[in-house]
Amino acid sequence: MNGFADRLMLRYLEPAQVASLLVPPDDPDRHRVRSLLAAVYEPSLLEVRFVDAVRVTATQFQVPVSPPVTVRGSWEKLLPDAAHARATVDIPAVAPPYWIDLGLDTVVTARVVLTSGALDALGSEDLSGLTEEEFAARFDFLDLAELMRRARVADYAELQAQFPRLYRLHYAEPPPFDPGAPGRTYRLRVSVLFFPDLDLGAALRRLVQCRQALDDTRPRPDEYDGGALLAASAWLAVFPAATLASDTAPGTEKQVSDLLAAAGFVAAFEDVA
Repeated sequence: MNGFADRLMLRYLEPAQVASLLVPPDDPDRHRVRSLLAAVYEPSLLEVRFVDAVRVTATQFQVPVSPPVTVRGSWEKLLPDAAHARATVDIPAVAPPYWIDLGLDTVVTARVVLTSGALDALGSEDLSGLTEEEFAARFDFLDLAELMRRARVADYAELQAQFPRLYRLHYAEPPPFDPGAPGRTYRLRVSVLFFPDLDLGAALRRLVQCRQALDDTRPRPDEYDGGALLAASAWLAVFPAATLASDTAPGTEKQVSDLLAAAGFVAAFEDVA
């Protein structure tokens, strides 16, 4: 363990410092928490307008993650009787565990607005009279050959026979945002990794490895009522703020944050005296 990580662990013994890590004083709109929330809860049907509260329910330091090793095998014999068997076995990990420097269980209260309304009407149209040329001209945004391949048909006539009608789904306008509506609560695990220097390649590799290991050990639903669940935890990478002032810094704070955000991670820079 390095001095940077040691000092941060001592700092985050204080609940107020943990709160400042999640909601920095210079982040009144709580963009960091919103980014962490979006890394787990894909906002495909909902948009977070305001984060009202973040409550930390549990704090852990140096959390090991040991993903199981999956072994798949098969057995077959032909005489005297044919028989075949397959098996999948999960065994405890034999490799050294990955370590999460700081694990936070939180409850986030947010006010959201629907971005998609309910199904309002269903219409259909007979396409069986269209020639192949007319179909291609009318739906020029479609790759007809690829469509037939995906539909597993040999030609356009077979496509018409199997899919003679075009269906249109019309959705109502979503309701307007009501700032007085009660907020929704989301359970959010935040896994924090400390990096003593700004080696972005090494940081990304460690983040990806730890995220994959945790996802493998924590089964979760594929979706929630607002979209898809992307991961078992949000991931926050903490770097020393002083590394940005170095002549060898690979980029600005925004560039580093954008790079990590493209992979689904959130970056933070902390001053450590």
